[in-house]
Amino acid sequence: MIEKSEIWSRGVVVGVDGSPESYHAFDWALAAAARHHATLTVTHARTVPAGPVSPVPAYDPEQLRAEAQQVVADALGRIRHDPQDMPEVRSAASIGAPDSVLTAYSRDVDLVVVGRRGAAGSRHALGSVSAATAAHARGPVAIVPTGAQGPTPERVVVGIGFDDDPTAALDLAFSEADRSGCPVVLVHAVQPATQVAHEAGPVQDEDVEAALRGLASRWTTTYPEVECLLRTRPGDAAEALLDEVTASDLLVLGGHRHRRFLGRLLGSVPDALLGEAPCVVTVVHTDRPHPHED
Repeated sequence: MIEKSEIWSRGVVVGVDGSPESYHAFDWALAAAARHHATLTVTHARTVPAGPVSPVPAYDPEQLRAEAQQVVADALGRIRHDPQDMPEVRSAASIGAPDSVLTAYSRDVDLVVVGRRGAAGSRHALGSVSAATAAHARGPVAIVPTGAQGPTPERVVVGIGFDDDPTAALDLAFSEADRSGCPVVLVHAVQPATQVAHEAGPVQDEDVEAALRGLASRWTTTYPEVECLLRTRPGDAAEALLDEVTASDLLVLGGHRHRRFLGRLLGSVPDALLGEAPCVVTVVHTDRPHPHED
């Protein structure tokens, strides 16, 4: 029996860095925390500047911490919500690599949120904070591009593949749709000639449709007020999802953690969509570890 999740008891964390992109992500995270009755922690990690090797630190820790606290304070100054609707908000400034700090938070919270630089259609630079956090996080990560519209999604679109257990992604997707009052759209990309052979033989169109109906039935039993729509699209998974989503949607994807030195989800569907989707993309990592993962 799937349990309905209305309250994110472990909270939401958003990383800010003083940029417009990060404050756009803050606005989205604030709304997400409010609709899930979750505590929002706003954090900024100040990277230690490079300096000559010396017994004396080449930086002033107190100055760095004060700068970090100011960035967080600027984000908090954006809050204009009715106090009755606003979630509890906490601040946390620290010194360190931003993606490492956010990855550490991801072990213990319901969602980590980070902004994305660059317009839709541009790929992440290797090692960018959003890409690295999405690749290494222990839990769900929402990447918010500047072009994403509205703090509440109009639809929750879920990319469905049948090689991995979609439970974690669907749990988050239906919870978000339930709290947002919007439909869920399950999308599966069908390769030419349907045509990816599994152990039991080729997957046929009717098999895909039956599998999607089965997933929809399981989650709509728990979330009866959420409308669930099914889509099959021909071609590559990333292209199919890009064709489906708009800037006002939330796109939910399953993923796997990657070894830290890779820097991002190299060559994966989430990697392609993180840099190109016009909407918020949430990567929900499965429990299966990546090969050679620590």
